[in-house]
Amino acid sequence: MQKNPPQKQLLLPLSSRLITVVIFFASGICLAETSLLNDQLTVLVIVLVYCLILITYKYKPKGNCFIFYCLLGILFLLLGFYHAERHLKPPADPNHIYNLVGQQQSASLDGILQKYPPVINTSSGPETKLLMQVKAIYQPSGQNPQMPRRTKASGLALLTLKGLLPADLKPGSRFLVKTNVSRVNTYSTPGSFNYKKYLANQSILIKGWIQSPNNIMELHIVESPDLAAGITGLKYLPERIRYHIADFLDKTLTQPARGLYKAILIGDRNDVPAPVLENFTGAGCIHILAISGMHMGLLALVTIASLTWLLKRSTWLLLHAPVHKIAVLIALLPLVIYALIAGFNIPVLRALLMTIVFILAILFDRPGNLINHILLAAFLILAWQPAAIFTASFHLSFSAVIAIALIYPLLYRFLFPETHTTPSRCVKPGSKAITSQSSIIHKIPETFLKWILAGVALTTAAMLGTFPLLLFHFNRFSLVAPFTNLLVEPLICFWSLIIGLVASLCIPLFPAMAKVLFATGSVGLIVAEKICAFFSLLPYASLWLPTPSPVEIILTYLFLLSSALALHMTGKQRRYSLFIALFFLCSLVAAPAVTSIAKQSSDSASVTFLDVGHGSSVLLQLPGNKNILIDGGGAESDRFNIGDRIIGPYLWNQKLRHLDAVVVTHPHADHYNGLPFILTRFRPKELWINGIPGHDKEYEELLDLASQLGIEIRITKAGNTLFQGGATRLFCIYSGQEPVYPNDNYTHYRFINPNDLSLVLRLETNSKSFLFPADISAGLAESLIREGKKLKADVLMAPHHGSPSSMSQDFIKTVAPEYIAISAGRNNRFNFPAKSFYDLQKKGIEVLSTGRDGTITFNLVNGEIMVSRYQVN
Repeated sequence: MQKNPPQKQLLLPLSSRLITVVIFFASGICLAETSLLNDQLTVLVIVLVYCLILITYKYKPKGNCFIFYCLLGILFLLLGFYHAERHLKPPADPNHIYNLVGQQQSASLDGILQKYPPVINTSSGPETKLLMQVKAIYQPSGQNPQMPRRTKASGLALLTLKGLLPADLKPGSRFLVKTNVSRVNTYSTPGSFNYKKYLANQSILIKGWIQSPNNIMELHIVESPDLAAGITGLKYLPERIRYHIADFLDKTLTQPARGLYKAILIGDRNDVPAPVLENFTGAGCIHILAISGMHMGLLALVTIASLTWLLKRSTWLLLHAPVHKIAVLIALLPLVIYALIAGFNIPVLRALLMTIVFILAILFDRPGNLINHILLAAFLILAWQPAAIFTASFHLSFSAVIAIALIYPLLYRFLFPETHTTPSRCVKPGSKAITSQSSIIHKIPETFLKWILAGVALTTAAMLGTFPLLLFHFNRFSLVAPFTNLLVEPLICFWSLIIGLVASLCIPLFPAMAKVLFATGSVGLIVAEKICAFFSLLPYASLWLPTPSPVEIILTYLFLLSSALALHMTGKQRRYSLFIALFFLCSLVAAPAVTSIAKQSSDSASVTFLDVGHGSSVLLQLPGNKNILIDGGGAESDRFNIGDRIIGPYLWNQKLRHLDAVVVTHPHADHYNGLPFILTRFRPKELWINGIPGHDKEYEELLDLASQLGIEIRITKAGNTLFQGGATRLFCIYSGQEPVYPNDNYTHYRFINPNDLSLVLRLETNSKSFLFPADISAGLAESLIREGKKLKADVLMAPHHGSPSSMSQDFIKTVAPEYIAISAGRNNRFNFPAKSFYDLQKKGIEVLSTGRDGTITFNLVNGEIMVSRYQVN
């Protein structure tokens, strides 16, 4: 059976009212992010506009709907704003856990385990994520610390346990836990993932750390009445199903099949090994491991096709019932079962809702109006979960579906143009059977080829629709995705997923059969992973590109839309649409070119202190479009690299593809552990180091990587100029290799405080100066004063992240800065910066900290310093 070519009717007719409603409702949700309109005023305006719509609709002149649509748009703009504003603002309830917890503190929480607890395997041992519905909080009492004060509480808290959860705790269990809790925060760096908003969209505003499983105690409460207990059991049934499936997979399968099965069955990717995730990402198949509308749609397709074939075996059903509609209706059951197994979380429910909209369209004989169905699904999702509009999954899901609706028919017609059959020639009697057999033999490979080309066309259409948003969210685009998806999707969605669902149903009654089925299904997962590993290692398998601006994204979609519409038209309309598409394409190409020319000719500069937690990374953007990174390190874990997650995204956000130089002030991990990613993706021409030998393994690997990439490694000496252009100069005033202490013997430098071997750099540009002393101590700072080094600067980077051991009043007095910038993480374990740094504000010095102020940028324009902050916490 081959795919039938899509028809033009799929695009039309579009409901202008539905388009108006969805666009303005979505705009209202976006407006709620920044607006501070009064709730009561908004309600009054909504009522007024609604009354005007009723009047206009009743008395409007025939054929003139402009006023009606304007009022309709305003109404749904306000409705979207009011609806989102209630979801997005912090909870007003004084007993909400968010309002009971401020800064990081120790407390005991009483609550219920809400979700299946995923386990993350790290180098220091397993960690377990617990989502608790808080019922009460026990906090130390001011009068008697030994008797904590109990406060009734509500809300969700995401807790991380060092170790494994006690076996008797399952979703729905009530427990008491001692934990360090705080409000959720994230890195305040432009371009980086906003973890705080991600959790807030799930109503999670509090996080906590549990030091040991011994800090958890199950609470056995008085049994509820049978009805209430039954309702509670049903409420937590999906999560308990996920818990038992995960437990069965842990005992049955090995990696990577175990982690991959958890991903596609219960939506838990935490157990997928990091190299396997990278293989799927590089091959453009990572979306297959996230339960989405694609999984629901393919499952529905397989179920409907199978049921239709089965029901058509009955002649009576064919004559007396709509077989296709019956199959579609029955297909809802496995979809709901899949959503149940996957946990009924927000992405799963969104995918289920989208699929149900299309199924209902078939049941009610409206299958052709595809765009309207997409709009309706979007409206229902936003009405249910307004914050979904800010998520990458929402953007990518709907852009892919819309692109398939608009672009796939064009690609299909291009690949399979309508051909006219030639008149049949005379054949000899008795050759009919031979001709029929020959045509069947030739038809099999032809049908198979059509399936392959149609699959490539489908994936290409989805890629074209999603690539601007993929770059916006991830800065990465896979060029091999059309081919890998064609191979991987059938293996996972048509083989492993179907078998896995059947095996999951067999676990309670037939565990031995479930084990065999999972082993059989895992073959598809392992083969799919091998395919992804092969394609991801090909040269240029992925492109890493700067973050597109909103204008560039809009221009891209206008170009794609006008091109698609042009190919659906004929004659003069087609020429006009192609001309418009060409205009959008030229504008898209010209925008970055104009920006690049402007940067090349600009004499302005900026210095940015990135929020990297406890670490340091400073970007210098200098005249002539020269870009230098001083250090690149910070917080790190097995699944989090500061270069990949924070520094790289910021550089792409600044439209940078390459760096001119990278400087490592000294070989401490919090100054370089993100640089391997930066060197690989941004290929600087030079790497400046202090040249002190005897470093740890990771630093030696960094230097080896630089050599492999052809990056020139230069050892910095005092007085060396790292960059000079016009009136701008970056130079070294201390390199860690020259003696500054009295009676120094630098043949024994290894016994000196390693922080005092840091490079001390000075930047002069636009009549202003910056001093970067890295991690030097107060003693070395005072030695530099005695040496008569050029220290006076307008902006000083606080030594050693604001450590009290690096605070020297004489040094501050000598530098005489107007600003002090401190690179120190929020709530860091060292309690940096020291209070003595903030006390300098009394002397008229403005003190800024990345932990408090987020990413700090000093812009130099016309000899003046302008400070901007980026803070999302």
